[in-house]
Amino acid sequence: MKQFVAGLFIVLFVSGCAASYASKYNTVTKTDQFENRTTTTMTGGVIDADYLGIVSNSAELNPFVIKDSGNKIIALGVKFSMEQVTTTARGSWLNIGKGSSATFLLNNGNDKVELYADDGVIDYSVSSAQRQVYVSEFDNGVFAISPEQLKKLADAQSVEIRVKGLNSSIDFPRRPNNSIVKAFLPNFNKFYYQEVQPYL
Repeated sequence: MKQFVAGLFIVLFVSGCAASYASKYNTVTKTDQFENRTTTTMTGGVIDADYLGIVSNSAELNPFVIKDSGNKIIALGVKFSMEQVTTTARGSWLNIGKGSSATFLLNNGNDKVELYADDGVIDYSVSSAQRQVYVSEFDNGVFAISPEQLKKLADAQSVEIRVKGLNSSIDFPRRPNNSIVKAFLPNFNKFYYQEVQPYL
């Protein structure tokens, strides 16, 4: 299980949403007939939201599971994606790469789960308005996770998260106005007990 399957970037995508409401639980399943395997990814992983329930620069952590044709689990992971809009083109993105980390403090800091990135990718677009240049940066990464670690997240009552890239880090919820979306941990719970635990 510790061996992370090559080519997991098939589950990465660049999210271009300008605003994101707190996500409801859902999954997307894709079948690769050449490899005889399926990838099921959760889509309800918006991390934090402001008092209106909106994050203008959305960040998501979505677990996924890859199974072979016999429904045996090949690999587990968590896909991170975040959009940031800045007025400078250098050094503001996380720059997630191999060895970057995502640390989850669970149950008011009584437990901890640390994940490490298998790889990462950055994309960005540039726009100009009223003599100011704006850069939209899309940071994406895939973090390996074990079934035991995913179960800890699924069963947790509270969570705080730090995602650390090669350039910088960011904590969730973002202070001072944001809070963890109420559905975040329940969505992990549903994903683990519906998509992972029955196949272990």
